[in-house]
Formats: sequence, structure tokens, C-alpha cells
Amino acid sequence: MTPLRSADDLAPGMAFDLGGFVLPRAEVLEFARRWDPQPFHLDEEAARHSVFGRLVASGLHTYSAAVGHLIRSGLLAEINLAGGGAELTWPAPLDPDEPVTMRLVVEEIRTSRSKPAMAVAKLRYLVTTARNGTVVLDALGTHFLKR
Repeated sequence: MTPLRSADDLAPGMAFDLGGFVLPRAEVLEFARRWDPQPFHLDEEAARHSVFGRLVASGLHTYSAAVGHLIRSGLLAEINLAGGGAELTWPAPLDPDEPVTMRLVVEEIRTSRSKPAMAVAKLRYLVTTARNGTVVLDALGTHFLKR
């Protein structure tokens, strides 16, 4: 993907399709063991008795993978300075080995009041299953970008 040269190239409503990724079962289990050791992320039998009825990926893993996918896409490679937080929702669970696609939407962009050479962007990460478009992550992230 061609890197953006300046935050000034962004406008609300712009969208970028970033392709897809998969969270393999082994990675789902490893992430859960290390960072989110809830039974429905770790154990098939326990997961069957959970609200999900099956083993599912951690939402934190899904978000981490989405951030990594954005960075690896190269879109913000020349302008990303830092993150400033995020609002996260997981409308549906993500199954291990389920291919997903990611779309990045510019919700808001403004010049920083304290640092005019920098912009503050609100970027929506939409991660959906490739199979049927079910949203598994809807995150609104704040990014500080070079102008």
C-alpha cells in the first residue's frame, strides 16, 4: 500500500481496505494463556458451556492483530507518531482460523491545538469475517499524525 505523506491528505469519510488476516488456533491459545486466560479462550470443553458455546479468540487479541495489520500495511508508515487511546467493541466473537478483512475509516481529523505540525485523527478499525461480513471488531482509535 502506498504510504500517506501527510495527515493533510486525509478527510472524514475516506476509507482504506487493508486486506485480511487470520488468527490461527495455536496463536489464539497462546495469546489467551499469556494475556487473557479466560476459559472460553483456552479450553474447548469449558468454552462449550460459556455464553459463546465454543472456543473464541480474545477481543484483545483481535484488536492487537488489527493494530499490527494497520502498521504492517504501510499506510501510516511515514506519518504515524503515536496512539492516544481507543474505544473498543466486539459485536460478535471471532473463531480461531476464521479469515477476516479490515477497513480503516477516517472519522475525524484536526490540527493539534498545541502542536500545529501534528494532526489528531480518529480512525475507525472495522474487522469483519471474510465469509459473511460479520463485524468482530469496531474500534475507534486516536492517532497523532505528522502534517
